[in-house]
Amino acid sequence: MDTTANGSTAPAANRRATPANSENAADPGALPRLRGKLGVGSISLMIIAGAAPLCVVGGPMVLGLGLGNGAGLPIGYVATLVVLLLFVIGFTTMTPFVRSAGAFYSYVHAGLGRAAGIGTGYLAMLSYTCIFIGLFILFGTGVDALVKSYGGPALPWWLWAGVGLALTLYLGYRDVELSGKVLGVLLVAEVSIVLALDFCIVARGGGPEGLFGGLFSLKTIFSGAPGVGLIFAVLSFIGIEAAAVFRDEARDPARTVRRATVISVVVVGLFYTFTSWAVISGVGESRVVQTATADPEGLFSAVALQYLGRVGADLTVAMFVTSTFAAALTWHNILARYTFSLASRGLLPTTLSVSHPKHGSPHRGAVAVAAVTGAVLAGGIVIGLDPMSEIYTWTSGLGSIGYVVLLILTCSAVLAFFRREPHGAPVTRTLIAPLIGMVGLLAILAIMLLNLDLLAGNSRVVSVVIIVSLIAAFALGPVVGKLLPASGRQE
Repeated sequence: MDTTANGSTAPAANRRATPANSENAADPGALPRLRGKLGVGSISLMIIAGAAPLCVVGGPMVLGLGLGNGAGLPIGYVATLVVLLLFVIGFTTMTPFVRSAGAFYSYVHAGLGRAAGIGTGYLAMLSYTCIFIGLFILFGTGVDALVKSYGGPALPWWLWAGVGLALTLYLGYRDVELSGKVLGVLLVAEVSIVLALDFCIVARGGGPEGLFGGLFSLKTIFSGAPGVGLIFAVLSFIGIEAAAVFRDEARDPARTVRRATVISVVVVGLFYTFTSWAVISGVGESRVVQTATADPEGLFSAVALQYLGRVGADLTVAMFVTSTFAAALTWHNILARYTFSLASRGLLPTTLSVSHPKHGSPHRGAVAVAAVTGAVLAGGIVIGLDPMSEIYTWTSGLGSIGYVVLLILTCSAVLAFFRREPHGAPVTRTLIAPLIGMVGLLAILAIMLLNLDLLAGNSRVVSVVIIVSLIAAFALGPVVGKLLPASGRQE
């Protein structure tokens, strides 16, 4: 049963949704909302920055080349792009009928009911928080390496992580448009250096083996471990659906969210496909796996040194750090808004559902997210966990699997929502696309689970903890729904 705006209840299956065109109409019974005037460009920049293009190129992409299917990786990006576009078709078709800015929570609530929606909200908070924590591991260790490379002091990585977290909190506490401006500058810089490298490789005709021409060779695509390559391709896209989180702060919510989501997915997918092909061309098809395996941390900077010179290589190293910070800032904004959304529905302490009187930001949620992240990092430091091989690997493994589960739940919600009431939308958008997308996502999830030890740092105990944590987070939905019958209200 869902609670309506006037306090009555009606089965979700019988309640007819209507497009949410008037988002800010005065309604004394409405849930607390954020405010803003973000356009398609601003939200797209934040989402693409959250995907951390340069960070991906120097991380998951290199790992996909070395541990996955080598020169077949670009097709892995194409396949992931196709699956996510199918997901986006259904997701954005449902957007006009979802009034709330809770993203996955709101969509699953509308499609599968209150208990599943609440569970999805908690699952999203857990998964996204793990991803956020991992980014500060990358930031702290990245700054440490950068400072030492220029002869600076060897300070603890966690000191730099703390500085980054404090700066992220400062920006996230304030008006979201300030974060958007910062992210815009950082994103343009990191994308520019990568594209400069890509086009330089193309202009020179590639490396010793020339431009890679076997892109569509089945032998190449299925060489090595294509399943592992696909995992790293999927990890590269995490967060591209998050435009819906900024719904309340958009000028025209339904239209802005739809366009920003499509733009983000397409731009990111094409960028990764082209860049992976260019890197393969620069290194050489026959050498790329060996090179990526021998020195995964240094592959991209080595390619940059070869084609862009010392200045270009130094810039890529520095911008890897700024890319990580940009991603962390985006994820902080997303998590703060998830916190605000869940708190406004009684699923987290309601004190977190207050927006800043001047900035209009979810400032209390921003502080809470930073505090939890700092506490987890501090706990890992105290018990002596290795930042990369343990904290980063474990949190990223949990976050990535949780992310795919969230996509599958949302596809299911889209199918259920339009099955009850088609709303005149084409069946290609309400059934065929989301159904095929869900099948693709289920296949990706199966591959992830089969390779769970890889995502868990080859620890069986951690693998079990990851699965149990994800199940427990989602299972909170029906439990909290029963214990707190007034919580989880959806507009």
